[in-house]
Amino acid sequence: MRFIVYKGLKDLMLIYPVYTLFFEAAGLPLHQVSLLLALWSLPVVVLEVPSGVLADRWSRKSMILLSCLLKAVCFLLWVIDPSFLFFAFGFLCWGVSEAFSSGAEEALLFDSLKSKGEEGRFEHVYGRAMAAGSVAVAISSFSGGYLAHRLGYRVVVLLSMLCSLLAFTVALGFRDVKVHQQNQPSFAIVKQAFQHLVKRRDVFVFAALLVIPISLADMLDEYDALVAVSHQVPLSLVGIWVGGRYLLQALGAVLAEHVSSRILNAGRSVCLIGGFSLLVSRLIPSISGLVFYFLFYLLLSASSVIQENRIQLSIEEQGRATVKSLISLATNLHALLVFAALAMLASVSAVVVSLAVYCIVGCMGIGWLLPRSKQPLSRS
Repeated sequence: MRFIVYKGLKDLMLIYPVYTLFFEAAGLPLHQVSLLLALWSLPVVVLEVPSGVLADRWSRKSMILLSCLLKAVCFLLWVIDPSFLFFAFGFLCWGVSEAFSSGAEEALLFDSLKSKGEEGRFEHVYGRAMAAGSVAVAISSFSGGYLAHRLGYRVVVLLSMLCSLLAFTVALGFRDVKVHQQNQPSFAIVKQAFQHLVKRRDVFVFAALLVIPISLADMLDEYDALVAVSHQVPLSLVGIWVGGRYLLQALGAVLAEHVSSRILNAGRSVCLIGGFSLLVSRLIPSISGLVFYFLFYLLLSASSVIQENRIQLSIEEQGRATVKSLISLATNLHALLVFAALAMLASVSAVVVSLAVYCIVGCMGIGWLLPRSKQPLSRS
């Protein structure tokens, strides 16, 4: 329960839906706003794997606590001086925060459950934690704009900082459990984690599904407002559109364990259906096409939780946080390539169709790699 509350508070960022408007109101031109968004991703890519190794060798709990504090520092800098320089330093802190928590959270949760012989509950707890995070983002989407209008941007930023500090307070109660202590050199930990991902075909499939088709939902998220406008959603309702979609993602995360227990190769199958749903959403010009668009997010959210569970169950003595950090690094690099390709497309409709086809083809291609023999972990 503590982990679920932590995830909800961590993702309750009321400034989330309007921070680009905050930058604009502070007098930043568009090219500086774009530069700020790029700065966020720099430490995420550079520190992803080193932070995973540090979490395995040192302390997952400490990395999570530092992550919370760094995000709070980001918002504090934005309040102190809303200028490009302070916005940039803030985004760098936020990016480092994301790198520090990536891998450490899942590793701490799984090993905490495993130490009590309850690792089978990981999918249940993790799914509800992801749901709590999605609900928190939905609340931010619903209320952030209104609060910024009524109270001003700085107050909303301060409230976001308060949520980060509350997440820090909750995380203080975590137990820093490590089933397998990592004492070997950092390079050896990375090598062992990499070999774990590529040597076993079933584990490689689990990771490939997370890196390629499942990650497409987060990429489409960047175009979500444009998709809403293309469906003639009024500007005043775009926040409700985005918030409602996050609520469906929360539902998908909760349903993951039920889907996983009933469908063979559930992660891949659900993701494949999601790809077809996204494609259908553009083929149906009426408002009913939106049902399939939102279904895509629900299904990929469920698939993400299922695959994360399979990855965690596959890890034995490898650096648990390092394994996840390698997957996250591959996901971020893949996203850069996909966004570069999408930049050549002329319409939002072409973007949606391209991502849908890529999702379908990716699921089918990865499916060919599935082990032919039945193994305990082959339920991807």
